[in-house]
Amino acid sequence: MIGNGLPAWMQMLTRIPFLFLFAWEALPSLPFRFKQQKTISPSPCRSLSIIIPTLNEDEHIASCIRSVAGSRHVSEIIVVDAGSNDRTRMLAQQAGAHVMIHDKPVESGGGRGGQIKAGISAASGEGVAILHADTRITGFDIDQIISAFNDHPAFIGGAVGCRFDSPDRRYRFLELANDFRAAFLNIRFGDQVQFFRREPVVRNDIFPDIPLMEDVELSIRLNRLGKQVYLYGNVLVSVRRWEKKGSKNAALIIRLVILYFIKRLKGTPDTSEFYRLYYNLKIGRPS
Repeated sequence: MIGNGLPAWMQMLTRIPFLFLFAWEALPSLPFRFKQQKTISPSPCRSLSIIIPTLNEDEHIASCIRSVAGSRHVSEIIVVDAGSNDRTRMLAQQAGAHVMIHDKPVESGGGRGGQIKAGISAASGEGVAILHADTRITGFDIDQIISAFNDHPAFIGGAVGCRFDSPDRRYRFLELANDFRAAFLNIRFGDQVQFFRREPVVRNDIFPDIPLMEDVELSIRLNRLGKQVYLYGNVLVSVRRWEKKGSKNAALIIRLVILYFIKRLKGTPDTSEFYRLYYNLKIGRPS
């Protein structure tokens, strides 16, 4: 269990993807890089669409929605469900969200990336923020997102810093590692509330409808489309997955990220195999 402390070998491992990503980002002339897009000067951002991908999240979805529902900048909350067999959709509707179902197989546009892309297609806000069901964002952080867009027209998007909902000091190390990766390498994970201007992302078909690593791939593509900002916010993230899987979860994530970048050098990786490996599945969706 991660609560018992990260061993020294794992602390070393957490640095490996950072060094790898840094080296990768430092080679802009290689042919596998995306060509830098030239964005049109954006208009002011006055509204934000919140997109929440879900699968069996009835314990968390209502409080997640409530954490953003009171913001004056949030024009809509879209929950995109992958076919939950619990009360997720009912509770989301009761909390005031618009609920969509996107339950395609992971091999053909299913999984979290496909859910989010479906939500983006249905969204109408000038900005979009992706929120996981087990995260909570404050109204101040949303205000910061809107201010970042309007004060800096060159910004295409970014992410918000997160903190784990546990006092265990071992999670402080993970928070520091997350901040370093996001702030200095421009590679953000989904629990860091990625946000972006909707129109250029849709126009350039930037969002990847892949079942896993959609957050990493989005970071790379946004880097090619324009400048990103990292806001050192206070998004609260549940430690439930870390407590359930323990330190093996960190090792698996590191392994998958490195493998993804290696395979990406040769083309577009098939992340359905990543998906099944992460969720320990032979076929289908996680329970």
